[in-house]
Amino acid sequence: MSETKSRNVIAIRFADDDKTYRALALLKNADTDGLVDVHAAVVIERRADGTLEIMDGTGQVTAAGVTKGSLIGLLVGLLGGPFGVLLGWGAGALVGGVIDAHKASDTDAAISELARTVLPGRNALIADVTEVRESVIDTDVAAEGGTVVRRPAHEVLDEYEAAGAAAKEAQAAAADRLRAEKRAEHREEFHERLEKIKDRIHL
Repeated sequence: MSETKSRNVIAIRFADDDKTYRALALLKNADTDGLVDVHAAVVIERRADGTLEIMDGTGQVTAAGVTKGSLIGLLVGLLGGPFGVLLGWGAGALVGGVIDAHKASDTDAAISELARTVLPGRNALIADVTEVRESVIDTDVAAEGGTVVRRPAHEVLDEYEAAGAAAKEAQAAAADRLRAEKRAEHREEFHERLEKIKDRIHL
């Protein structure tokens, strides 16, 4: 009987930030030993302004850069941008109103839960893994006093796509409003110019 594998996005946090790097090393070893298939993993730190900095990584995500094809790379970009701001982290630019703040906890449960793992001024390990037994990671993390948040990778991808669609809708709505305002300004300007001409020629 074959074992069932599940692809998940996990977020690991410790009271001691140094342990996060040790967890990354343990995750790499588990991958080498065939216990876990690590597609990408990264240690990230949330700065005071709410942005995320990649401190160390493996697979498709490294401190030197993020590969576009990496789910973790996409997630880090989202959590360090408008979504993170909506959750109250920092005062960075909120672009396009990606997700309504009051809907974040309801409509984006997976991403919200993962995002809350990376606290301001702290770090966390985010990884895209395929697991046969969740206990492989959970046992090692628990032994070091850490916590694991785990969500199915397909949920994270679904929510990322939904966030992208929401951003496009928000940008389109903003563009429509801007065009309407410009048309209104032009109408006002036209009437003002016309009245001035009438005054000059005493119409």
